[in-house]
Amino acid sequence: MREHGVAAAVLRPDRPQAGLAESAWARGCLYLWMLFPIVDFALRQRGIHPIGVIWDKLVLVILVVLALGRYVAGFRPRGFRWHRYAGWFLLFGLGLMFAGLAQPVIAVQGYRIDVYYILYTFLFPFVVSSRDVPRLLHIGAMGAMLVAVHAIVQYALPVPIPGGWVDAGEHVRTRVFSVLQSPNELGSFMALWTPLLLGMAIAERDRRRRWLYAIGTPLCLAAMLFTFTRGAWVALMAAVAVMAIRFEKRLLIGLVVIGVIGVFLPPIHHRIADLLSPVYWIKSSESGRIFKWITAYDQMTTNPLFGVGLGHFGGAVSSIYKGGIYSDNYYAKTLAETGLVGLTLFLAMHLALMRDLFQGPLRSLPGRDRYVAIGGVTGLVAVLVHNVMENVFEFAPMAVTYFTIATLLLIWGRGGQKEVPHDADAR
Repeated sequence: MREHGVAAAVLRPDRPQAGLAESAWARGCLYLWMLFPIVDFALRQRGIHPIGVIWDKLVLVILVVLALGRYVAGFRPRGFRWHRYAGWFLLFGLGLMFAGLAQPVIAVQGYRIDVYYILYTFLFPFVVSSRDVPRLLHIGAMGAMLVAVHAIVQYALPVPIPGGWVDAGEHVRTRVFSVLQSPNELGSFMALWTPLLLGMAIAERDRRRRWLYAIGTPLCLAAMLFTFTRGAWVALMAAVAVMAIRFEKRLLIGLVVIGVIGVFLPPIHHRIADLLSPVYWIKSSESGRIFKWITAYDQMTTNPLFGVGLGHFGGAVSSIYKGGIYSDNYYAKTLAETGLVGLTLFLAMHLALMRDLFQGPLRSLPGRDRYVAIGGVTGLVAVLVHNVMENVFEFAPMAVTYFTIATLLLIWGRGGQKEVPHDADAR
């Protein structure tokens, strides 16, 4: 008889990697995690907001218990090389946090925002097997499609938006935001899922799912366009260009499609034209993004190696506790707060992650499954590029989605590892 408690995750030595099939707790946690934007938004509504504040912490505690149980039982998953770089970044940030304890709330919150959702990636290999990944990606895809449909409905209504979301003199019908509550973050979310869904549509062998993903791809693309987030558009196009040149030149067709859409849809055409105008760049250098990036650099020069301290410039924590500005560039924020050492470690971590993805699933996944990896990595690269123009990683749903998708692809790339077959209940 199968057990369904937390204790069920403690594997016997002869069952080293049964994955989610072994524990109902693991399945519940990971299924909810793949729907993070929807679940987190729902649980933070009035009346149940305290649950929304703690639910992700409960997931973390459960995953720690499951991982410890499997570790004690003798299961030792192979580590990912990028985790070593993540470990150095975590330790460096911890040192900066203790150095800033004269203002403990700012120091702790600044550290939490930078590293919290990275912690989950150390636990996933203990509870997720490569055979679980397609199902988890399917659940995440269904969530992304629901968000896209909601965003398209917002555009059709159209929903009212704050005046600050539109440049002066610009006329935009609306900017959709859905459950992510920000058009910039929704744009990044859809820039990640659009190529991934396309890859899943190409790879899927079940006809109904293949059509589902094929329909979901343009839905997510439309939702991204309706955010009118130029950073997300540019990021996705840059990511597609990089991956097309490196792996699949037919992806360049996607760039042509996006370009045609930009030419023939006036609102999108005007947003791009405004980005290319000299007036935009003058305003940006005076009070916009360029001004903020230069300010971040100036902050760093006060302490080039270690920055001004976690939570002290360019992000949500500094905005809440110090009345500061957003840097609109996560790398600039990291540079200002953690200095050249912190930015170097941060970039090294993500470059190592990309290296693991290029040398792992992009090489090892067989046949059409490789297109899922190509689509997924394209979306992840788009997020990295978008962080040049937004503080994408500061927003929980995006940090969760980025690190979760990356880790699942790495686990899936280890499909050759011997695993215990799923029983009927897990299918």
